[in-house]
Amino acid sequence: MTYSYCLEQAPIATADEFVALLDMRPLSPSLISAVQAASAAVWWDVLERFPDLAVWVAANRTIPNEIIAQLALHPRIQVRVAIASHPQLPDAIMMQLAHDKSDLVRLRIACNARASRGVLSLLTVDACVVVSKHAQARVEHDISGALLPPSYLDEVSVHDILH
Repeated sequence: MTYSYCLEQAPIATADEFVALLDMRPLSPSLISAVQAASAAVWWDVLERFPDLAVWVAANRTIPNEIIAQLALHPRIQVRVAIASHPQLPDAIMMQLAHDKSDLVRLRIACNARASRGVLSLLTVDACVVVSKHAQARVEHDISGALLPPSYLDEVSVHDILH
């Protein structure tokens, strides 16, 4: 069976329709991130039947909070990174991911435009210098609305990045 999809159509109704979107050439990440499912059951079905597609589900910006919460616990770093970048990430999950074992996940939380002051404050003392410097700069500059200066990571060394 062949599926076609455009953003003006109804939400996808099956896991197979989501897989078909991923098989389209050229692949459209913006389409994948914006496609809506008819229900959370569609996303659960994708995750159950196609576990390797979890990162694509996590990249979707329309997934419900129950799916976000499940993927925030995923064993693959790439999935948690995608969730940490989600623009509608609930604060409780953002706080949970601010304690993630992966520096990259914590950095994505520090970069998330919706990161609360409490989350950013926690990350200012992160063991990873890159995470802490970025969080410190966000705390200082987000309050004033000023853009981050290009020099805000000047004190970060290659050793800090490769640790």
